[in-house]
Amino acid sequence: MKHWLRFNPRKALETGNGLFSVLSGNPILPTWAGPGLFDWFVDARSENETYARQLRSSSGIAVFVSEASGPDHWVRAGRSCQRFALQATALGLQHAFVNQPAEVAALSPALADLVGLGGRRPDIVMRFGHAADRPFSARRPMQAVLIS
Repeated sequence: MKHWLRFNPRKALETGNGLFSVLSGNPILPTWAGPGLFDWFVDARSENETYARQLRSSSGIAVFVSEASGPDHWVRAGRSCQRFALQATALGLQHAFVNQPAEVAALSPALADLVGLGGRRPDIVMRFGHAADRPFSARRPMQAVLIS
């Protein structure tokens, strides 16, 4: 995760990817200081506490599931998630991905059991609710990410 964080606006705009650390409530830091301070303050226990606090404060959690495993089904799950996120935004709700339970192979079966998926695999997890506005994440131009 540390390598995916952008600790200040300049780096976030320069790379056009990653996660601007301010979006998760952290202070702006110089690029040279961010990784070291991350190592000092962030560990598995602190991350678990942060996610538990975020989940408890959310109005709800959405779990998007594919009927089968494969790219066409994953795209359908992504489209459903996109429609959900757009509608949530239209209703004035904030939303954020909490995807570790779906992305970490060892956690996925436990999440599937918890929400009663009967052997199907959760693809995307998102929390939602009312929250203060945050800055938008930087985005690269479409031409920079499409392959023709």
